[in-house]
Amino acid sequence: MTTERGPRVRDPLCFLYSLPLLFASSGLSAHHGFAPHFDPDTPVRIEGTVQRFDFVNPHALLHIETTNEAGEAVVWICEMQSRGQLARKGVTQASFTPGEAIVVEGVAARRDPYRCEFGVSEDADGTRVVGRTLDQRRTVFELDLSAENPGTLTGNWIRKSFPGGGRVDPYQDSFTPEGAAAHAAYDEAFDMPVLRCSPSSPIKLWDQPGHPAEIRRDGERIIMRFEFMDALRVIHLDKTAHPSVLARRTLGHSIGWYEGETLVVETALFNAGVLFPNRGGILNSRELVLTERLTLNDEGDLEVEWRADDPVYFTAPVTGQQVMARTNATVSRYDCAQE
Repeated sequence: MTTERGPRVRDPLCFLYSLPLLFASSGLSAHHGFAPHFDPDTPVRIEGTVQRFDFVNPHALLHIETTNEAGEAVVWICEMQSRGQLARKGVTQASFTPGEAIVVEGVAARRDPYRCEFGVSEDADGTRVVGRTLDQRRTVFELDLSAENPGTLTGNWIRKSFPGGGRVDPYQDSFTPEGAAAHAAYDEAFDMPVLRCSPSSPIKLWDQPGHPAEIRRDGERIIMRFEFMDALRVIHLDKTAHPSVLARRTLGHSIGWYEGETLVVETALFNAGVLFPNRGGILNSRELVLTERLTLNDEGDLEVEWRADDPVYFTAPVTGQQVMARTNATVSRYDCAQE
């Protein structure tokens, strides 16, 4: 028996029945970008034994010992969702035991012949672990939405995937020559900030699936704590301008005010970086000013409308939206392990 792209499997696993391939190409989206790394049109089926399970952020990694068509011992590494996302599905470090027989189905990596995006697995006892599939994306990130604090921005939030979710409005025609050059030099497969354990920008924090964020009031400050990359934002309500002397930061410096029931947050003093790492990448200069408008909609969801003004890289503002749903999920430690 072989995978659909060639590696030969071990005989002891022939007792496992065929797993249905659960991937659908339109539903796949790893949090640092699925398309640059994996090919949804190339499914793989791997039968072997568990060598090691790295239960870490930003991606858990399952190592599988097997043999290729030449009978040579090889190790496949299958990339999974983050530790936090998997833990909320009930996956633990003990879910994969070294030495146990396993079948994994997923899709192939574009550059590494023995790497895959994990889809679903089954061990000899019939225990299944389901990773990222179209059906799973419709449900897993909207668990425990019966949270309290209706009518206020405070509380815990998680990105709403279906229906609604986020958007980034068209921006490709708004590059300045300098912005176009920066965009052209950006390689989504290798330059994503998450690979360096960086939160990238406030926009990426709102966009991150499966990891909650906490908003709370602390006197004249609003504290936003994000599980993703253990990021912390402080919104100063008692300031009307950004300080003249302050080190620039990945997440900038934020001031805020209320317009009716809408919280408006203005952030400046950024480092040059990556405003939004997916979809080809939106890069920003040090002159970026980001404005976010946080409002509760009629369904009780948190709508985050954002506008990025950067005269160095863009001739017009870049805009978008993210919709967050209330959740009882708590913000846990992320402890990113650099890839």
